[in-house]
Amino acid sequence: MEVIPQIVSVVLDKRPDNALDVTFPVSCPVCGSAVAKPEGEAVLRCTAGLFCAAQRKEAIKHFASRKAHDVDGLGDKLVEQLVDEKLISTPADLFKLTEIQVSTMERMGKKSATNLIASLEVAKSTTLAKFIYGLGIREVGEATAANLANHFYTLAAIESATLEALQEVSDVGEVVAKNIVNFFKEEHNLAVVSGLTEVMNWPAIEIKSIDDLPLAEQIFVLTGTLTQMGRTEAKTALQSLGAKVAGSVSKKTHFVVAGDKAGSKLTKAQDLGISVLSEDGLVELLAEHGITV
Repeated sequence: MEVIPQIVSVVLDKRPDNALDVTFPVSCPVCGSAVAKPEGEAVLRCTAGLFCAAQRKEAIKHFASRKAHDVDGLGDKLVEQLVDEKLISTPADLFKLTEIQVSTMERMGKKSATNLIASLEVAKSTTLAKFIYGLGIREVGEATAANLANHFYTLAAIESATLEALQEVSDVGEVVAKNIVNFFKEEHNLAVVSGLTEVMNWPAIEIKSIDDLPLAEQIFVLTGTLTQMGRTEAKTALQSLGAKVAGSVSKKTHFVVAGDKAGSKLTKAQDLGISVLSEDGLVELLAEHGITV
């Protein structure tokens, strides 16, 4: 069993006379961007996720991942190779790649290159929720990205949102709101986002009247395995009725949908007295509002 020691105090009389104060950097030592200290954490984090060379490979991998833009043929090793050969440095650079550039790379033939360029072309058409998720903003997962999109409707509104406005969104607390504000304050990030919006597009989100949103402002959390529909399908259906789908259970949660092998989220919901729906209950609820699965 692994034992993790806990530091409870500093023994000052053991400190050597030549000890130096630890000076935290005011900017990222790799890219020079601003750093932020998360509340309650003893770390500083670079705010230039899409730009910083130290985060570059993982940021691009996340952007191309299945849950973001699902770029078929762009595996982790190929991303690393493209970055190492200086063919790309940001997600926006992916869309500048040519078939000739890719086909001349190690283990990449003409057919693989053709397929990759075709996949990138498909990835240009996305949704606002996937675009936000693909940016890799710290602690902004799929559910939070969807809630941001359905609350603000446009990228411009999210970029300019204040801390207070962001915290009105389901699943967005002070920490996540600060992460979003810090991300869009960083000029390097804005430059990458601008480059992406020049080539990517998504349909406008229809602003519905409250009469068309019977589940407006109700917060749902999904847990366990759903067998009659996919998790994404369930989220989309609930959001189309105005519901907000959060990633964690809190006192603000209205319903928890518990599928097979539901775990700690179900336990927490029961402890808080939150209404729990089975998958059959969710199907019935959706059917009441004209959605069949």
